[in-house]
Amino acid sequence: MKRIILFKTVLTILLVVNCNIGVNRTIYIDDGETVRGSQNTVNGSIIIGSDCEVGGDCRSVNGDIEVGENSNVRSLQAVNGRIYLDRKVTVNGDVDAVNMRVQSNSGVRIEGDVLTVNGDIELDDTSVRRNVSTYNGDIILSNRTRIKGDIIVKRNRGDHDQKSRLTIEIADGSVVEGDIIVRDRDIDVTVYLINGGKVEGKIEDAEVIRR
Repeated sequence: MKRIILFKTVLTILLVVNCNIGVNRTIYIDDGETVRGSQNTVNGSIIIGSDCEVGGDCRSVNGDIEVGENSNVRSLQAVNGRIYLDRKVTVNGDVDAVNMRVQSNSGVRIEGDVLTVNGDIELDDTSVRRNVSTYNGDIILSNRTRIKGDIIVKRNRGDHDQKSRLTIEIADGSVVEGDIIVRDRDIDVTVYLINGGKVEGKIEDAEVIRR
């Protein structure tokens, strides 16, 4: 959990001290707009239109981050907010969400890691260059999604009764090139390989069901 505590602490500090910040308001970036700096908000969302270029990171506390199709952004970090990536979005960094889910539409490319805490991960026809990791979230990979690293179920040092079962669904020709690694043996993990979904590496400490 060290990374999560650090992430939440650093995010809060950045939002407080950064002059480019919205408080109690939503930040909108219009279709086709280019923005060089980071976008930070507290108690508001970040809504990025289609065909946009965002040169800095986007961070929100208590708000969603939505990225329109064909846009190019850097790292996305949300606490208590959903992250949604529309068609053909490129993320040149990591995607991290705490207490909400990460969703992507077809043709999305993520050059870093994907991480959730207490939130599901749903990737459709998406490429992730590094790892997909979760604390207490289900994972669904569909429509030829490809993970070039590992899927990691992180160790939860909190209340183990919060979520005792977790599912990973790899479907419709989706591929995990690395391993599936379960670091919390107090959570029962089931991996569903459906309609040609496969894991090229090892599957550790999880039940595997093929359909």
